[in-house]
Parts: sequence; structure tokens; C-alpha cells
Amino acid sequence: MKREEFKQKTHQVIDELAETISRLEARAGEIAEDAKEEYKEQLEKLRELRDSLSEKLGEYDMLSDSKWDVVRESAGNFFTTVAEAWRDNFGKVSDAFKKEPPQEK
Repeated sequence: MKREEFKQKTHQVIDELAETISRLEARAGEIAEDAKEEYKEQLEKLRELRDSLSEKLGEYDMLSDSKWDVVRESAGNFFTTVAEAWRDNFGKVSDAFKKEPPQEK
């Protein structure tokens, strides 16, 4: 993977995460009461993932070309790991919408 390609993919993932987080935050009122705590925890994990990606991107930007050659080999694994973490946490947040909403009295 080339350095610019890595940067573009990372920016794309960060942007998608930010958009997903915004949509989920906007729907927070639709969460059943018994699922709100788990929802908040999983949403926080998505935020941490987004922030971690931003931080790592900054670190990779500062690497010299010779060091990038060493890092390049792990770039593919990096995206696989991020994708798995995102799917796991997003799935858990999405499950909160599937729980029974509170009954109106």
C-alpha cells in the first residue's frame, strides 16, 4: 500500500465513522430505556476508534519514507483490525434500536 493511498483510506474511514456517530447520536432518543447504557458505551467506543485513527494518521504523516516502508507491511492489517472493531461496536449499537421501546402508559 502506498503512503498516499493509506492516508486517503484512513481519512475516508475517519469521515465515515464521524458520520455514523452523528447519525447514531441523533437517534439516541429512540433507544429503549434498558439499552441506553450499553448504547452509550458502544457509541463511546466508536468515538475512541475515530480519535485513535486521527492520532495514528498524524503519527504516520510524520514518518520518514524509510520508516514508512517498514510500516507499509502492517497497513493492510491495520484496516482489517479497524474494520472489525467498527463492525463489532456498530453492530452492538444498532442492536439497541431493535430492543423493545418503552411502553407508553
